[in-house]
Amino acid sequence: MSLFYVISNECQALLGEGGVVLWGILVVGVWLYAMIFSTWCGLQKFESKLDNEFVSDGGAKRSIVREFTVFELDHLAWVERRTPVIGVMVGVCTLGGLLGTVSGMLVTFSNMATLSTASPMEKIATGISEALVTTQAGLLMALPAAFLYALLLRRVAIVRSRAEGKMHAVIRESDMGGCAQ
Repeated sequence: MSLFYVISNECQALLGEGGVVLWGILVVGVWLYAMIFSTWCGLQKFESKLDNEFVSDGGAKRSIVREFTVFELDHLAWVERRTPVIGVMVGVCTLGGLLGTVSGMLVTFSNMATLSTASPMEKIATGISEALVTTQAGLLMALPAAFLYALLLRRVAIVRSRAEGKMHAVIRESDMGGCAQ
């Protein structure tokens, strides 16, 4: 058997054990990481435009501040609107794992309560497997995402600070240009 075949079968078995909750966790996880990636890229775009677009043209302080404010609202606000959604999605992954744990325990107790020809261990193993798989999936999605979320928030603060510093530098250049004339 090929390695791909073995991995494929294991993944299918794992997805079957986790039930509907596992699928939900995976969907939210893919959406979460896509949002983190696109937000990080948007922040980098903002930063490169910040470095390239603003030079002193000798304008008034008020017009420079207005120009920076509009620029910031156009670009950085998009990033900052996304960060709370990312934070909520990290929590959703964690809570999805908890929901899977509860769901798996319900399956376990339901199987134990029914009369069937299956052995008691088989009844218990099915529900516990679902509980553990979904708990693990929720944590595996949420923990790295929480770390990336913290890095993203820190990066937003750094870029905002750089934007303010750039604005002040352009104002200083404008003031010096006005004094020399």
